[in-house]
Amino acid sequence: MPEDGSSRQSATRTAVILVGLCFLLNMLSRGSGETFTTFLLALTAEFQANRADVAGIYSLQMLLAGLCAPVAGYCFDRFGPRSIYIGGMLLLVAGLLLASFGNAVWQLYIYISIGVGGAAAFLGNAPHSALLARWFEGGSLSRAMSVVFAAMGIGSLLLVPLAQYAIETLGWRNAYRILAGIVLLAMPALLLVSWPTVQVGRVLPPKLRASDGDVAETVAVIEWTIGRAMRNPAFWGLASVFFFTSAGMFSVMVQAVAYLVELGYAPLKAASIYGIVGVLTPLGILGFSWLDVRIGRHSSAALSYAFSLSGLAALWALKLWQSPLMLWTFVLLVGLSFGARGPLVGATAARIFHGPRFGMIFGTMMVGSGLGVGSGTFIGAILHDLTGGYTAVFLFSGVCVLLGAMPFWTYSALRRFGP
Repeated sequence: MPEDGSSRQSATRTAVILVGLCFLLNMLSRGSGETFTTFLLALTAEFQANRADVAGIYSLQMLLAGLCAPVAGYCFDRFGPRSIYIGGMLLLVAGLLLASFGNAVWQLYIYISIGVGGAAAFLGNAPHSALLARWFEGGSLSRAMSVVFAAMGIGSLLLVPLAQYAIETLGWRNAYRILAGIVLLAMPALLLVSWPTVQVGRVLPPKLRASDGDVAETVAVIEWTIGRAMRNPAFWGLASVFFFTSAGMFSVMVQAVAYLVELGYAPLKAASIYGIVGVLTPLGILGFSWLDVRIGRHSSAALSYAFSLSGLAALWALKLWQSPLMLWTFVLLVGLSFGARGPLVGATAARIFHGPRFGMIFGTMMVGSGLGVGSGTFIGAILHDLTGGYTAVFLFSGVCVLLGAMPFWTYSALRRFGP
């Protein structure tokens, strides 16, 4: 039904508010999860545990975030966004508060992994992408997704240094309580929109370009189910991008603060450097989304992977030559490319699998991300404990990042779809 002037203005206002709300929820959930990098040393010392045992908390957290993504997608399709957003925020608050009272590592596995990991699924990119696909189409959808995906970087920028400061001044238990209070204070933001209107959406499935030929027509008429999607090679290609890229990046990044501290950087400075990577991440996500339109999806993806590999190499080289050049090469290149693949995958998935079940389809696809982060983090910690250093961790990371880049060129189903 055509929109008149006033209804179009109202719909535009609602769409903008939705982007802001999704951004806020993503920032809080992913930002809270990323603060674990600052808790790693404190928890290791508190419970006199080895690095792998404590890092396993983050691994399980991200693993559950991925495994719960299909559940979040199903709940979104079945119950709507309001229910899962409220439940996700309550779960996040409960997990952070309970963690502050933990007296053993196994308790933190339960509180942080289930609370923060589960909340990351229900407040994360799977439901957000499904919601935005009801309000945006074409290039607007890609831009909206890039803004929401960029929230992780802002969350890291704001919450990681805050958590580090709170740990140093008030202790790690109070740091978790402060994070829980911040999430609780943000809950009234859910009252900013009319949820019945939001759930209905604004647009019909996007019309694909005629130049895409028979492939475009096929995608436009398919009534996608999760089973049908999983029989499509594009599904597994995109899932493998999520898996290998996440494993490669997080095997190093979750230990980045500890690595810098072991090189002689002060803990707060190391956390702040990690935070700068976070502030560059949204700029990179938006920048690569812009390049996606200008130079094409495959070229922008290739450039983002080149940035990531070069930045990780510079971080490793810091142990040989601790110069500002190496440090800022890492910060700039990894910061600008970290997370850049997410909107590219999301926009491609929305275009191929658009429909009423897209929430569950994309959520299932994101299991690859959770499995990648969880396994990459755990393997990275194991390699550190076995070798006593980080060279093996960086080698593992580089191989995974290369494998993450390959589906853009090796899966013919993905070569058909550009921006």
